[in-house]
Amino acid sequence: QRRLTEEKITIQRSLDSIVYPVLTLPVEITTEIFVRCLPRYSAYPSGNVAPMLLGRICRQWRNIACSTPRLW
Repeated sequence: QRRLTEEKITIQRSLDSIVYPVLTLPVEITTEIFVRCLPRYSAYPSGNVAPMLLGRICRQWRNIACSTPRLW
């Protein structure tokens, strides 16, 4: 059972990398892209600007956005 679960995860990751190649970027590159998406000046931050929007895309992006202090 455990082996099947591990194989399923491996296959799903392979499929995800084909369908969503952006998910295969290294975290450092994704982080830099996120930082460059920030508006230069934000006097009134809202939930409709990065990193809140970026964090809504997928779990991986949410984890990256939440763990990147430069975004906050």
